[in-house]
Amino acid sequence: MKKLSLINFILLVCVLFYLIYNQTKKQATHFKKLTAERIDVVGENGNKFIVLSNPKNQALATTNGKLTNPESTERNTPGLIFFNSEGDEVGGLVFDKDEEGTYQMLTFDQNKNDQIMVLRKDEYEENGQWFRQYGLEISERSEKPYIEIIKEYNFINKLEDSVKRAHEFNKFWSNSEHFAPKRLFLGRLENLNTGLFLLDKENNIKLSIYVDSYGKPVLQYVDSLGNNKNLLK
Repeated sequence: MKKLSLINFILLVCVLFYLIYNQTKKQATHFKKLTAERIDVVGENGNKFIVLSNPKNQALATTNGKLTNPESTERNTPGLIFFNSEGDEVGGLVFDKDEEGTYQMLTFDQNKNDQIMVLRKDEYEENGQWFRQYGLEISERSEKPYIEIIKEYNFINKLEDSVKRAHEFNKFWSNSEHFAPKRLFLGRLENLNTGLFLLDKENNIKLSIYVDSYGKPVLQYVDSLGNNKNLLK
């Protein structure tokens, strides 16, 4: 009887070791190559945290788990899109090429809003010549949730009266809550000037510290009358 109990115990231990080993083996599956059109990294409740996708299947922007722009059905942007635990899109990493040129960027979104910091590179060809701009951009946005801004935009865009639609869009874009002025650019411009450029809330450059295409250092600001003043002569 004791011998039978011992045998049963040994068999039970063997079964447990097999189950643990088999489960561990499943969890540690190694893929030499994985081909997919989209991969979602999700939480236990199904909330998306990271989406890696081709353009056709890319995840759409969400706020609180709902589509930020229900009117939009596609994104056509390949790359990584990040979401937080509240179901908000918070930025992404995209590399692609379109009809106008090539672009690569890493974006960081404001809470419940769109991007406010971007590490970006753009290239395009015009008349056989390539133009390039790349660097760090910092913008400024209002506290108004982006989902509300999109809702207002879609409402105006559906107005049948073209005159009224144009009038409402004029009011829409004159509202500072609805646009994101660039406040800082650190990098290289299309004209080969490379340096730091500070802008006001109207997207006008107010202070520039850069080296131009000829290697000349420039320290320039715009006074209250709108005149350019060069401090290095």
